Amino acid sequence: MLFLYRFFLGVLEIAVYGIYPEKMLNLCEKHKISVWDIRFQKGKICCKINVKDFKRLPKIFRKQGVRLHILKRWGLPFFTNKYKRRFGIFAGLLIFVFMLNFLSGFVWIIDVRGNKGVSDFEIISDCQKIGVKEGIFVKGFDAKNKAQELLLKNNKLSWASFNIEGCVLTVDVTEITPKDEGEFLASNLVADSDGIIKHIDVTVGNCVVKVGDTVKKGDVLVSGIIENENGTKFVKSRGKIIAETVTVTEVSQNYIIEESVLTGKQKTKTVLEAFTFEIPLYLGVEKGEYESNYTAKNLKLFGNAIPIRLHRKHFIFKETKEVKLSFDLACERLTKQIEKQYPNAEVKKDFFDNYTFVTMKAKIYESRDIATSQNLIFNIEK
Repeated sequence: MLFLYRFFLGVLEIAVYGIYPEKMLNLCEKHKISVWDIRFQKGKICCKINVKDFKRLPKIFRKQGVRLHILKRWGLPFFTNKYKRRFGIFAGLLIFVFMLNFLSGFVWIIDVRGNKGVSDFEIISDCQKIGVKEGIFVKGFDAKNKAQELLLKNNKLSWASFNIEGCVLTVDVTEITPKDEGEFLASNLVADSDGIIKHIDVTVGNCVVKVGDTVKKGDVLVSGIIENENGTKFVKSRGKIIAETVTVTEVSQNYIIEESVLTGKQKTKTVLEAFTFEIPLYLGVEKGEYESNYTAKNLKLFGNAIPIRLHRKHFIFKETKEVKLSFDLACERLTKQIEKQYPNAEVKKDFFDNYTFVTMKAKIYESRDIATSQNLIFNIEK
């Protein structure tokens, strides 16, 4: 605090000359003038004193046989005096204070919280559609009505709230938990393909098949109708029916194909967004075939987001070439296609060369759950 006090008053480093320069210390003590950093150097006394007290010294030292010499000046008065004729500095300072106060009345950052399945980008886009975006005026902002508009715009949200803290608008949301529309509807479990039953695990419903049975596509495996001495009960059947199935399929592959390959050329374009103004940091438009990915990042100052955002789009260029496959390579592509579709199945394959393309006939043997839900339909006649 003493340092700041002296800085604002201004400090002088002085040298006192004379026959008896020691008188200076006695006179300062007598008139209660504070000096510090006192040093004796070759017949003179050097010390520091504030500007206010220095102005009293000529009157006190009159006819005392001592002389004063200023060595250094330091403090706010000397700084302002140096630039007092440079009106641009003070005008710039006033404009800065005015703009800071003016801009604080706007929203410059939108922060989304509470979302998991719905992306920040989707929520911010919906906010922009209802007029809530960077640059809106804080005064008069109707947070309650805008929250209702957001819920009407985005049917994935069950609750929303807007809160403004300084220049940051926080969007707090809660997402709707999806419900199965058929959760309480009575249903059977039916077979989605032919097969031989190998394992049964039924938790709800009346199982009408047993291990070893052969079933056809559409056969009822577990009934949602349970009859007992208390009457008839309708339930939503649940369970797993594991069966061995055989699927026959046929796929083809042309010898001549068009394939996109990477050229090795890459480019990144950046757009600087500051206070809702976008400044492209590139020239021209990209043409041709390419893959791209997009990122947007808010810059931060001391850990807090500021209304300056960098948008980057990364381009990976490709070109289309005509490629002629060999018979073996065409067969390999067909095999990978089937293996991707049936990853855990045993496949028996036959390949046929048709000159311009290769055909593969495959039998897929697999053990899987063939039970699929089918709602019960009631015929009510009056």
